[in-house]
Amino acid sequence: MTALLELDDLSVRFATADGEVKAVEKLNLTLSAGETLAVVGESGAGKSQAFLATLGLLARNGSTTGAALFGRRNLLAMSRSELDEIRGSEISFIFQDPMTALNPSLTIARQLTEVLEQHRNHDSAAARTVSVEMLTRVGIPDADHRIDNYPHQLSGGMRQRVMIAMALMCQPQILIADEPTTALDVTL
Repeated sequence: MTALLELDDLSVRFATADGEVKAVEKLNLTLSAGETLAVVGESGAGKSQAFLATLGLLARNGSTTGAALFGRRNLLAMSRSELDEIRGSEISFIFQDPMTALNPSLTIARQLTEVLEQHRNHDSAAARTVSVEMLTRVGIPDADHRIDNYPHQLSGGMRQRVMIAMALMCQPQILIADEPTTALDVTL
C-alpha cells in the first residue's frame, strides 16, 4: 500500500525561558489509505504537538526537525499558503477543544461555509446548503436554524459536532482527530 502520510524522525521542540523543551523525539509512523491509526500515550507525551507540527500549527516558540511526508511533499518544508491549500481540504484536524478552535465572533454558518468556498469554490448558497446537511448528519437538531448561532450559543457537545462537521466538509484523505469525543455525551 502507498503511504498517505509518513512521519520520519519527527522531533518537536519549544524554546522557553527555562531552556529548550523536547515535546516529541524522533517519531516515526506510516499511515496508508484506508487505515485507521491510533496514537496512544499519557497526557503530555506529545501526541497533539506531533500532529499540530505536521500541519504547521505549532506555537511560535515551536520548531521541528525530520519530515512529514504527504505523498511526495514534505509538509514541514511548506509555506503557510501551501499548507492552507492542504489543511481542511486534503488533511483535516478535529481539535480537542472546540471553544478555542471556533472563532467566537463568527457564526457557525460563516465558519462552515468558508471551508467550502475556499477549498471547493462553492458559492455562498451552495455552501450553506451543504453545511446544513453536514450539521444534520452529525446530529445537530434544527440545523437550518442553529447554523446562524455563534459558538457561545451552543453546548460543548454541539460545538464539538460543529468541529467534526467542519473537518468532514471536504471529504479529506486524512482526518486527524485529537480526542474528538471528549465533549460529547455517551449516546453520541
